[in-house]
Amino acid sequence: MRKIERVLRDMNGKQYIVKDLDDSFHTANDSIKKEELQKTGLIMSEKGKKYFCLKPGFADLWDNLERGPQIINRKDIGLILSKTGVNGSFKCVDAGGGSGSLCLSLANVCKEITVYEINPEHHDVIARNVKLFGVNNLTLKQGNVYDGIEEEEVNLITLDLPEPWKVVESVKKSLVEGGHLVVYLPNLHQVKTFLDNSRGLTVIDIVELLERKWKITDKIMRPEFDMLGHTGFLIFCRKF
Repeated sequence: MRKIERVLRDMNGKQYIVKDLDDSFHTANDSIKKEELQKTGLIMSEKGKKYFCLKPGFADLWDNLERGPQIINRKDIGLILSKTGVNGSFKCVDAGGGSGSLCLSLANVCKEITVYEINPEHHDVIARNVKLFGVNNLTLKQGNVYDGIEEEEVNLITLDLPEPWKVVESVKKSLVEGGHLVVYLPNLHQVKTFLDNSRGLTVIDIVELLERKWKITDKIMRPEFDMLGHTGFLIFCRKF
């Protein structure tokens, strides 16, 4: 996966990704010289069309991460970040890395993060996305977290696993006092099984987030017909 060098946005809101600054960039009906791509801010195409040119930020990279298994959505990631208060002093562990949407979001704000992913194909997807993001505070392990978490004095552990209750004892050993555990599960049977096996951890909240966008124009103000409904249940726990 090549590095994203620039993000272009035309005046109609259409967005383009530029991965090569050594050549002109071509759209369906226009082109932008490589000299223009060296700039940021408002630039002009060869046909005089205006584009806004940006160096990619985290949000732009997240929009373009390689997808393998189902990702954890932004609506859920945002709640994880806010409810745990993860910051630049946090040491984190993420197990069941998937495509890397959560671990990369955590890496963007925490001190360091270790990611466990047993599936070799998923492991390779995460590795490519780590390279795309240029992350240097993330350690990726291809291993089975059910065998135990090696890291100690961890502030936050996130689990996106079919059977997270198998890791509870290891989680309790790895977390600092007051440390956070967040478990992501798609169905209530898994939630109940985890709760029945979460001794030694205090369950703070069980949350499901729904996201509904709105259409607002001069004459229309209504919710969009499509809605991002159930993606998973989030169980927030702490070690006390």
